[in-house]
Amino acid sequence: MNSQGDNSRLSQGELLLFQELLLRRTGMHITSRRSQEMGRHLWRVAAQEGMANLQVLYEKLDETRTESELWDQVISGLTIGETYFFRDRAQFEALRFHLLPEIIKRRGGERRLRLWSAGCASGEEPYSLAMLLTDIIPDIDRWSISILGTDINKESLGRARQARYKKWSFRQVGPDLVRRFFTQDEDRFELHPRIKSMVSFNYLNLSEDNYPSLMTNTSAMDLILCRNVAIYLPDEQVQAMVRRFAGCLSQGGWLMVAATETDPRGFPGFVTRNMGPAAVYQLRGVDDEKPQSPWDLEACRTPEEPEPVAPLFKAPPPRPAAPQAMRPPLVAGPDVLSQARHMMETNRYQSARCLLEQATVRQRAAAGLWLKGARRLANLGKLAEARYWCEKSLEGEPLSAEAHHCRALIALEDGEALLAGEHLRKALYLEPNHLAAHFSLATLYRRLGQNQKAQVHGRQAIRLASSLPPEQSVPEADGLAAGRIVTMLQVLMDAA
Repeated sequence: MNSQGDNSRLSQGELLLFQELLLRRTGMHITSRRSQEMGRHLWRVAAQEGMANLQVLYEKLDETRTESELWDQVISGLTIGETYFFRDRAQFEALRFHLLPEIIKRRGGERRLRLWSAGCASGEEPYSLAMLLTDIIPDIDRWSISILGTDINKESLGRARQARYKKWSFRQVGPDLVRRFFTQDEDRFELHPRIKSMVSFNYLNLSEDNYPSLMTNTSAMDLILCRNVAIYLPDEQVQAMVRRFAGCLSQGGWLMVAATETDPRGFPGFVTRNMGPAAVYQLRGVDDEKPQSPWDLEACRTPEEPEPVAPLFKAPPPRPAAPQAMRPPLVAGPDVLSQARHMMETNRYQSARCLLEQATVRQRAAAGLWLKGARRLANLGKLAEARYWCEKSLEGEPLSAEAHHCRALIALEDGEALLAGEHLRKALYLEPNHLAAHFSLATLYRRLGQNQKAQVHGRQAIRLASSLPPEQSVPEADGLAAGRIVTMLQVLMDAA
């Protein structure tokens, strides 16, 4: 590769190598038009690390985890974090006057909203959502509102958590809004704590399969904003990302991308809706499931009494009735449990629930199935059903740390922080080294502003995760690898 004397250009071979590496590890596609910019940045990183040439940098990046400090340096210089409050007036008007009122109306009974700004950069977008909701929900203090901001750039996430901005971030808003929601400190404007507390931030690489997940707080979303992210990604990465977004949304949920990223063909699984000048995508509805086998029908049918018919002749006195043979109840042997498991695997959860409840099921024998179903339903955004399945699991196995952890995550999705904390503490009482529970409790305490407690559980989770191979999946963590958990916690701890 080129020597350090020519530190602004990449050879064609170098360009192809780094393009492939960045695409494979981060999902970003750096076009040839940005080759000179990328060359300058890569040489700068190599010089800071004392590397003689780009070959050394390439080899080091290739053998280092994407969450490492070296990768952080590369990513921070190649992602454009330029953004500002209420960016794209037409889209925010659609949010204010059409989309958010519709979501609020649908969620009015439970007073719960879950929004996600994916690729949030320095936080202006999710904070804009928080200010908007404050304006349009008169009794917002009675609502449980979760706004999540995620990004791959840790430096940007750090600025987002600080919530201190220069005047340039307000170029699309008037002075009245700035006075209402910010306090000026010399040349910086600090967001009011009430708005700041409505948003949480996490590290997330959208090119990886870490969502939807209860552990990354990316399930049961009402709205996902992913704007000006697709410009970095090739088409196949965009399609994979949108498929994962579909799994993150509750039924009828919404996806908004930048106006320049809308696809006239639409996205699979979504219906395109026009709201004023803006186009948004709504997740298609799913038909209610129906039993699909004779066993399903037999298990779920409630016997009906025949309609009485007037007799033509007076009937003689009835003889004493002989005892009728009654259908024996289904017993929860291996066949019944296997059938219920198959129903779950084919997404027939109502049928599986009916079968398990009507069979003579030993609660302990079915507890694992109830728990498995609870996790799946929660990841599908069906929180009420997930809650029921998890409670059934706890009836059978009240001393299951895994079930208490699952119940806590569902409570967090429901906005029930106190209940979540109660179940997490029970999980740790039953299993003190439950890594996922320590991770979840650190996240919860950080969200509640109890930073000292967050640090205690965060350090314990890092200690436990660091004892595992970085690529090993952590039990009860929705497939998250130990190394990824360490990275997420380090970002969290830096903010605490």
